[in-house]
Amino acid sequence: MGYWCTLHLFDDRKFYNEVVPELRGETGNLSNDCLDFLKGYTVGGISHLSDGKRDELVQHTIEKITSIANSLDKTFKIHDELHKIPEYKEQLSFLGKLEGYYEFCKFFEYYVFKTCADFYPHLILGKGGVYRNFEINVKTLSCSIIAELDDWNAFICYDSMGITSWITSEDVELLYLDKNNLLFTDNERAEGFLTLLEVAYNNKLGLIIGVDMREEKLELLPENKLIDTETWSSIDISKLCWKL
Repeated sequence: MGYWCTLHLFDDRKFYNEVVPELRGETGNLSNDCLDFLKGYTVGGISHLSDGKRDELVQHTIEKITSIANSLDKTFKIHDELHKIPEYKEQLSFLGKLEGYYEFCKFFEYYVFKTCADFYPHLILGKGGVYRNFEINVKTLSCSIIAELDDWNAFICYDSMGITSWITSEDVELLYLDKNNLLFTDNERAEGFLTLLEVAYNNKLGLIIGVDMREEKLELLPENKLIDTETWSSIDISKLCWKL
C-alpha cells in the first residue's frame, strides 16, 4: 500500500495570529465551523440528532479540540508528552488513548484548509516528499528547509493521514533565495515545486504538505483565499493540479 502526498500554499501569518488562538479557545467561536465539520466527517451524519443532542455533540467536540490544541507548543507542532516518548510503539499507544485525538486531527485538516490554506492548485508529490525530486547538497540551507517540510509530524497526522508539516513564509523566502541549490534533471514535479515556491515567495506565503487527505471534502471549501484567479491566470501552472 502507498500514500499520496500533496503540497499547497499556506498563510502562516493568519494561521499563527488567528487560527491557532481560535483552536486554543482564546478567541472566536468554533461552533458553526465544528457543526459543518461534523456534518461531513461523522459516519452516518448528524441529521438524525435532536437539536439538543447536536449542540451537545458540537460543544463536546470543541472541548476535545481546544484541550489538545492547548497541549501543543508555540510552533503548534510539538506535543510535549508525546515528544518525551522514545519508542514508536509506545507513541502509538499514547495516541490511541488520547481522548479527542481523532477529532482534533480531522478538524485541524478541515479548518486549516477552510481558513488559511488553499487546496487548489497544488503540487502532486505522489508517494514521496519534495527532497527526492532534487539533487541537494546536504550542507545547504535548502536541504535543511526541505527536510523540515518532508518531516512527517506524528502528532497532527492521524494514522498517517492528514497534514504532515509546513514551512513558514520566512522559510520560503530563505529557500527561494537559495534555490540555485535545488538541482534536478527532467523532473516535472521539481518544476512544479519551483513554480509554487515562487508564487509563495512573491505573496509572502508558506507551504503546507499533507498525505491521503480528504480530497472530496477539502475541494468543497472556499477557494482562492490566498491568491485570486486573476493572478493565477498570469502564471504557468501546467505542472500543478487545478480543480477540474
